[in-house]
Amino acid sequence: MSVPFQRISTATVQDIIIYDPAAERRAASLAVNWDTYFNIGSQEILYNMEWGWWPKYVENTWGAWYFTTNTAGQVISAFNPSLLVKTDQTLIRLDVFKAVEQFYCSLVTDVSNVNEVDKTNWQFSKQRYDDEWEKALQLSNFYDLYDDDFISKLEENYQADVNYFNGDRRYF
Repeated sequence: MSVPFQRISTATVQDIIIYDPAAERRAASLAVNWDTYFNIGSQEILYNMEWGWWPKYVENTWGAWYFTTNTAGQVISAFNPSLLVKTDQTLIRLDVFKAVEQFYCSLVTDVSNVNEVDKTNWQFSKQRYDDEWEKALQLSNFYDLYDDDFISKLEENYQADVNYFNGDRRYF
């Protein structure tokens, strides 16, 4: 990865309580520190963004480039996680669902602790994350390409699937 690790959003345990209170109750019973799961989840999301979302964003967004050069003159990815709008609700939800998925994954892989409820919750959390990721791909309104604290229509993925929101076409 050409960019250093950082969190993709400002999500907290309070957001987990909002989106998946059962996961927080289960984690509280095990005295879990959510920061670990947020960090692991953010790192995976950054990988997905840099090598999955970013090329698609570049193809559909005026002014975005695949690569840039660093101070040493090496060619690196032009994706810059510092330009993510960390307070964006889509990123917060992605962060929460990935952290919950990582939490349940750790329970399911612990052979002394496997139960059907945790396994079902893990699969459900994966599905929630995948659905949110699909929405993020469609919106692409969480990246401030020009670093001007304003997301213009040129910065959004203007060729997104117009039927994503139940056929409600978005005209620009």
